[in-house]
Amino acid sequence: MRDESLEAVVERCRHGDQQAWGELVDATADDIYRLAVSFARNRSEAEDLTQEVFLRLWQNLYRFKPGSSFRAWAYRVARNLFVDAYRRARQARQATWVDPEFLETLAGSDDPHTSAVRNQRLQIARTALARLPEELAQLLLLRDFADWSYEELAVELEVPLGTVKSRLNRARRELASVVGMQLVPRHPVPAGATP
Repeated sequence: MRDESLEAVVERCRHGDQQAWGELVDATADDIYRLAVSFARNRSEAEDLTQEVFLRLWQNLYRFKPGSSFRAWAYRVARNLFVDAYRRARQARQATWVDPEFLETLAGSDDPHTSAVRNQRLQIARTALARLPEELAQLLLLRDFADWSYEELAVELEVPLGTVKSRLNRARRELASVVGMQLVPRHPVPAGATP
């Protein structure tokens, strides 16, 4: 559904049309859930966060400014809620982006070796993201896990497009550096020795 159509549905919703609310939810739920998965520790938490977003949208619908993009407003509400949840989890040092239950829903091989390698890579990525400055970790989550465009990030962060690109470049370099440190063996095997 296009943004212009969504604005008309918002107006119907404001006038008490309950079917209109369902249309708004249907038009934005998949994208908001996908964003929630980027920040949540598991599928259940992502579902809870998504529900909380729609509760907040409903409670604050009167604050939506006509003529604005409903989708952008909904994403901003969602992002703020998810960032708060992410900060709470990070402060508690329990930040985990993907759990085994959620991994089973991702496309992949049934091969145990492939699954083990994938789980190990996700663990390395999770640990590395937790070591990045929060601003850079959030940027990577939004761009690379939630599939936000550079333009969406620029609008949301209220910075020029070039700034978004340079920050992402810095974030990826720092992430690669942290991952590289994790992959260096603690006890190097001498040349010619059998591990």
